Amino acid sequence: MQKSAALTDALVRNAKPEVDRQFEIWDGRVSGFGLRVSPSGTKAFVLVYRHAGRPKRMTLGRYPDLSLAEARSRAFEAKGMIASGIDPKPAKPVEESRDHSFVSVVGDFIERHAKRKTRSWQQTEQILHREFVSVLGKQSIEEIEKRDVARILDGIVDRGSPSAANHAFRIIRKFFNWCVEQGLVDVSPVMGLKPPAKSVDRDRVLSDNEVARIWIASDQVPYPYGTIVKLLLLTGQRRDEVVSMRRDELDLDNAHWTIAAERTKNGKPNEVPLSPQAVQLLRDAPEWVSEFVFPARGRPERSFSGFSKSKKALDAASGVTDWRLHDLRRTLATGLARLGTDPHVVEHILNHQTGTLSQVARIYNRHSYLPEKREALCKWADHIEGIVAKARTAESAV
Repeated sequence: MQKSAALTDALVRNAKPEVDRQFEIWDGRVSGFGLRVSPSGTKAFVLVYRHAGRPKRMTLGRYPDLSLAEARSRAFEAKGMIASGIDPKPAKPVEESRDHSFVSVVGDFIERHAKRKTRSWQQTEQILHREFVSVLGKQSIEEIEKRDVARILDGIVDRGSPSAANHAFRIIRKFFNWCVEQGLVDVSPVMGLKPPAKSVDRDRVLSDNEVARIWIASDQVPYPYGTIVKLLLLTGQRRDEVVSMRRDELDLDNAHWTIAAERTKNGKPNEVPLSPQAVQLLRDAPEWVSEFVFPARGRPERSFSGFSKSKKALDAASGVTDWRLHDLRRTLATGLARLGTDPHVVEHILNHQTGTLSQVARIYNRHSYLPEKREALCKWADHIEGIVAKARTAESAV
């Protein structure tokens, strides 16, 4: 969200940065002229304008090296050039030119920003490639317009994935903000776009009958999707944590899985005891030449990513609809509570940081709850095994 106010020396001097977000304060005296404030606290005067029918942005100088009065004077001078048909922004030297295709810049963004700033960079990379590179590909980053991005986001909503569309929106917005910071584009084409769908908190918990049908149908979809779904049910871990499981994280002889801090959402490592049913699933997994337990087909350096088609096949085979993989995590938490598991043990299984234990208690209580977690997950796995056996019996009796 961009701020708007008449710029004064005091306003410029006192403007405070915001976490993880760059914003602008626009001047009330000179249209298109404003102050950009980055999350790091860097302040720069900018001018947004149109030339040859395209939106452009130029940086006039950084504050306090450049005063407000000097910056406003430069803005007036630049607007005079624009009125005469001259682009006031200097052309980039030939030696600075590089491949500005969308796919190339996405690669730079992942290497130079996402890998350094986010633990979930692989998911970011997958979404950018699946949703945007597949459409924009070799198109120049400077030629991408707002309607191009909006069309892609609307397409995700139209296929019945509004939450995925909102997630993709947040990623592409962050990508183009980075492009602006790097001087690759003058104006982000996402500027002014709103999230494509209304966010709705989900509370879907699958019934025992639905869990059994999904489990049985998981055997009918191509590997490894069915195994991934079963492990999500048995462990309650997040989708990306299971899908990107590394072989060196597993100790199957001791029925133990260690998720490193850099792979968890909250940056805290998680020790996950494995039930006998989960261990058997992992022992049955094929031995690929890959660090991943579930590598992508033909791409052993990447983890599995074929979710959309596999989910549709699973829905068709199970007859269970209107559910998402993340609902399995909520279903496990609800099921464990129903089986009498203490809330703080459930939170440790889910690797949650807030809940029944106070902040002080979390500081002084360093118990890992591994025995309690193992007991709970084994009890849950036995419960699933029981309802699946009952469902199979009912099917054979028909």
